[in-house]
Amino acid sequence: MHRIVGLDQAQDALRVATLQGSFRGFAIQDVRSSQLPADGAPAERLGGALAGLGLVPPLSADDAVAVSLPGSQVAIHFFALPFTDAKRIEQVLPAEVEGAIPFDLAEVVWDHAILGQTNGKTEVLVGVVQKSVLKAHLDALAAAGIEPRVVTLAPLALAALGERGLLGDPALSAALLDAGPDRADFVLIDQGRPVLARALANASAQVWQAAQTDEAARARLLATLIRDLKISLRTRKAAPQKLLLAGPLASLPGAAERLAAELQLPAEPVALPAGDSSSALALGLAMRAQSPRGRVNFRKGEFAFTKDLSQVRGQMSRLGIAAAVLVVLGLFLGFARVSSLHGQAAAYDEAVCNATKRILGTCITDYRQAVAQLSGGRSRAAGIPRASGAEVFAELVAHMPDGALPLLEDLEVTTTAIHMKGTAEDFSKVSDIISSLKKDKCFGEIKQPRTEKTRDNKASFAFDFAYVCSGEAAGGA
Repeated sequence: MHRIVGLDQAQDALRVATLQGSFRGFAIQDVRSSQLPADGAPAERLGGALAGLGLVPPLSADDAVAVSLPGSQVAIHFFALPFTDAKRIEQVLPAEVEGAIPFDLAEVVWDHAILGQTNGKTEVLVGVVQKSVLKAHLDALAAAGIEPRVVTLAPLALAALGERGLLGDPALSAALLDAGPDRADFVLIDQGRPVLARALANASAQVWQAAQTDEAARARLLATLIRDLKISLRTRKAAPQKLLLAGPLASLPGAAERLAAELQLPAEPVALPAGDSSSALALGLAMRAQSPRGRVNFRKGEFAFTKDLSQVRGQMSRLGIAAAVLVVLGLFLGFARVSSLHGQAAAYDEAVCNATKRILGTCITDYRQAVAQLSGGRSRAAGIPRASGAEVFAELVAHMPDGALPLLEDLEVTTTAIHMKGTAEDFSKVSDIISSLKKDKCFGEIKQPRTEKTRDNKASFAFDFAYVCSGEAAGGA
């Protein structure tokens, strides 16, 4: 069965959020967590946790699965570009990224997300991970039977909660901090869109364990988080209206009060529609698995996900619906076209019938028979020429040879005959004129003309011949 799944693998636990997607949105099916076995290889521990959650058989390529990389393995960079054109952004970013990292672009995988566009400028977040690190992460997941469609940044996955309206009023500006022994991810959401996302420095598991009971250790832990939060908010000149806490930080004694006092804004554990505050990342990853476009996904290039059967199935179903609609429209238009042509054909038949009845005295609807009858010798239309005198004259001039154009003294052109008298340079030019005219089948038999030599040693000629292509009997107009 097709599942939309967000997998949050922490140091000691695996949290899973499962969604049921639809054209109109989604429904949260389940949010659960399971402790990772203490012993064994990473793949064995992950497989044991999946079995503990009842995900047997393991997640398949037919499932839409999203995971995130630890913040320590990913570099996050922000770029402010002085334009908003998407093509220019795609062209400029590679050079910007290459200048910001100590590696060659061929050694890393990177992707970007547009955080905002105002006043002709674009704020872009770029995530960069080394190929060797990404490959090791994907191999460990594959060994446990997991083939994720999306590998993204944890802060952007948390932002999906705000984008899908799961953090309360989307009009409010809220900061979400998910912190624990293995991560400290921070995202700032304004009007339902992320405007800042980054991974903060986090303390070890021993420090977090001590902070549960030792006030001094707790103060040192929170001081580090508060410092990074203030720097982040000051850099972006952002003033959120509240701070939401997730992960182990949400249940740390006195953490919300201390953060609220230091940052001068309300702080409280995040309230989710399913699961507790520790499930925020798993739920955000599930949201990202459902709609991965437009956000960072490291599964590209040589690491691209190639087994997306569910996406193909979804595309095929949509294409099938579209094809069915087109077929119905095509049939409707075809029937309308046939009906229109049938009406036109009936109108033409009626017009031909009326014309033949008026001229021939009988109704004929077949236009070929009508033309044959109208062209017949017994018809009153038989004498109607198919060419005018002007057209005959134009055809005569067109067939005069360029090097033997005569000086015409007398020319009479009808639709059935031509009388021509003129003077040529010499007798050979007269022969050229005759040879050229004989090439046109519409000119009848051309006999040798009457020729005489003039006083200026030129050749005068006069000859008559028929024009046979007018369809008119000789002697017509």
